[in-house]
Amino acid sequence: MSLSNQVAKFQVEVINFRTSKDYQYNLERIKKIIQNSPADFLLFPEVCLTGFDYENWNEVNEFGKVAIDELSKLKKSFAMTIIHEEKNYFVLFDNGLIYKRAKYNLFGDEKKHFKVGKEPEVFEWREVKIASLICFELRFIEYWIKLRGVDLIIVPARWGKERIEHFKTLNKALALSNQCFVVSSNSANEESFGCVFGAWGEGVEISDEFGISGIDFAKSKKVRKKLYIGIE
Repeated sequence: MSLSNQVAKFQVEVINFRTSKDYQYNLERIKKIIQNSPADFLLFPEVCLTGFDYENWNEVNEFGKVAIDELSKLKKSFAMTIIHEEKNYFVLFDNGLIYKRAKYNLFGDEKKHFKVGKEPEVFEWREVKIASLICFELRFIEYWIKLRGVDLIIVPARWGKERIEHFKTLNKALALSNQCFVVSSNSANEESFGCVFGAWGEGVEISDEFGISGIDFAKSKKVRKKLYIGIE
């Protein structure tokens, strides 16, 4: 399917959000950021509303339902992950919740608390082939192969500071390998780093809390044609 002019180009805002211990404060701040953003789409980090607050596990899961209900009211396109039903859900909103997938590859203490979700998959949003890789899932090369041909891969993360160079390298390598756009956001509680990389490996790295970059899917098509590796 060819992309319409409406979605061929758009502005993405990456938010390397810093999560406080006050869930409601985090939610209100996120809502304000979304409402005031000039971008067409926003990406927030993994578990940005609550963090991995295992000591208050019941409250974390209960708040997830509240947050989804509140965020569904916003007339904007954005994504993040939210803990709910003892799963870490990637959630995509576009004037309401339109897609969710729970994290499949759990890391460290996550295995003690979370239920396993399902593997990353390709889905369509606004004529765009899209997929999500939640933090640790970025390391699994079998997904890179499975997602070949997508237009956009979204990576919300809470990637450890001591491994941040891995995160930077993997994001760019994924964009180059799949000749697509990769948009990532990492929690400022670990290390503030986001990026928007294109099919040629060009793009921006965002070390501040906020950063906006443009996406032009026509560029990906040109790269795939110029350097053909079997991806249409």
